[in-house]
Amino acid sequence: MDKPTNLAFSDEATFNFLQGVVLFPILAIISLFVVVLVTTDATLAELGLSFFAMGGVPVIIVGIFGSVALGHRISEIRAINRMFAGEIWECWQFSSSEWSEKVEGVCNLINPKVEGLEAYMAVINSSIFGAVVAIIMDIIVFFVVKDPVVKKGLWITSGIVFLFFVGAGLFEPMVEKIKANRYRRKALKFPEPRVWFGPNDVYHEALGHTSLKELHKVTDQTRSRKAIQFTVVVSSDSYDDLAKLRFPVPSGSEDRAASLVLRYRHERLQSRSY
Repeated sequence: MDKPTNLAFSDEATFNFLQGVVLFPILAIISLFVVVLVTTDATLAELGLSFFAMGGVPVIIVGIFGSVALGHRISEIRAINRMFAGEIWECWQFSSSEWSEKVEGVCNLINPKVEGLEAYMAVINSSIFGAVVAIIMDIIVFFVVKDPVVKKGLWITSGIVFLFFVGAGLFEPMVEKIKANRYRRKALKFPEPRVWFGPNDVYHEALGHTSLKELHKVTDQTRSRKAIQFTVVVSSDSYDDLAKLRFPVPSGSEDRAASLVLRYRHERLQSRSY
């Protein structure tokens, strides 16, 4: 099987890796600084000098979290290797122009460009809610509070509350825009990606590895969205959730996609019920 030489990792494995290598070690070191600073009489400069003079402490912290992160990365590499060592049911190839068009379509869904005010409904709703809260506070202050100094302070507070809700609403489209740009950068690293389908796994040359071990349903969307969709069960400590994973179908592969869906239903889902 023509296995790719440069592996693309899933968003989950990449996130776990960045957490372990960057985020968690920094938070752990900062937390240790704060705890020691609060519980002792040492100044920040003295604490910093003594901490880094020890040398091994930050190295140990980074090593612990980095090892856990590396474990996630190695686990996904092994899963990909097992997939290519086993049976591959299908392999699709996208052309450069078609893949670019599909990536832009996904980005438009993540970060709507042509919906006008619809894309900013969170800002509008949050601003309205903040304005209502601020007006209620102003009315209460106007009729109840008599001290002019206190009244002025509360009016300033109501303005801050309004601005807070406006900012909270603006945060959502900003996050969606960041997600869309991150997806675009990752997806377009491979101009003509391939995607492989195995009994328990899918590997996309641009988007990484997806496990289908907890496959719940597979849906043929070739007529409506030119895609097939896997629904997998994502288990946590408290509950099980259903995640929908959509894979676009290259032009001319619609019949192969329909056959692939039937095969998953017959060999993976129906056989499980017996």
